[in-house]
Amino acid sequence: MRFKTMLVFGLAALGAGACKDKTGITDPATLAPAATIRFVNAVVDTGTVDFRFQDKVENLPMLLGVPFRGSSGFFTRVTPGARPLRIFVNSTDPVETQKRLIDTTITLVADKRYTLIYAGAARGNADRLIVIEETTPPPTPPAGSVAVRALNADPGRASADVAFAITDTTKPPSKVGADTIPVRPPPPRTVYPALATTISNVPYLTYSPYVMLGALPAGAKDSLYQFQVATAGSGTIDYRAMPTQRGATAPAGSSYGPQPGVQIAGSVLTAVLLPGATPGSKAATSSNQTPTVVLLVDKVLNP
Repeated sequence: MRFKTMLVFGLAALGAGACKDKTGITDPATLAPAATIRFVNAVVDTGTVDFRFQDKVENLPMLLGVPFRGSSGFFTRVTPGARPLRIFVNSTDPVETQKRLIDTTITLVADKRYTLIYAGAARGNADRLIVIEETTPPPTPPAGSVAVRALNADPGRASADVAFAITDTTKPPSKVGADTIPVRPPPPRTVYPALATTISNVPYLTYSPYVMLGALPAGAKDSLYQFQVATAGSGTIDYRAMPTQRGATAPAGSSYGPQPGVQIAGSVLTAVLLPGATPGSKAATSSNQTPTVVLLVDKVLNP
């Protein structure tokens, strides 16, 4: 009987305490001030790398195992301030993983966005980490449009021009915004009429301003923008690339927005001009030894 009495009083006290103190249960947590970063690996001879801050533990798995011509994805929150960091070789060999490719400190300001580019070549100690601060917020494209800018991370072009063409195997010539979709030409299907919209004279390791392009027909598998890249002022196309960042609409009733891409109006994208890998290096594969273009998402689309 005495035990039952004690148990009843104990449960009553516990219940009273739970009703009285709801801290951490119903109140939203206050996020600490943060900077946001993304990481791009453009070094031509190193292969996959790990990016690590050294002063504190943060849950940043997206900064690990970033391959050549890969990125950490969308901007992620990190602690601001002077942040010591290192870039290591990504490997299962303990000796390899101790190799420091970069050992430096960068300063990040709360509420600022940064793109960090690991650029150059590790051979000859010609690799470096470039920190680019986003000085303006991403734009809101007009209805039916996407915003695209270029980031020149290709050392083969001290300055680059970018022209755009549209590919479409599913439709006859028709209108998309202000841009005409041409009929796909016969094999080898590598040349498409350029649009009037172009990006000009983008120096190495800098951004261009955004340009507005028509959003392409959603759901069309082969309806994509072809990027035609030239050395600035040359008038001769050095290479063409067709990144497959189509985007996708969000399912009905979902709590998240569309996946941005060239087929999703309102998307804001960065086209990163990237070099080919050095033949015979750790970065090289049979398919990545020529330059290309990769699209990064600059803005999350609301539901």
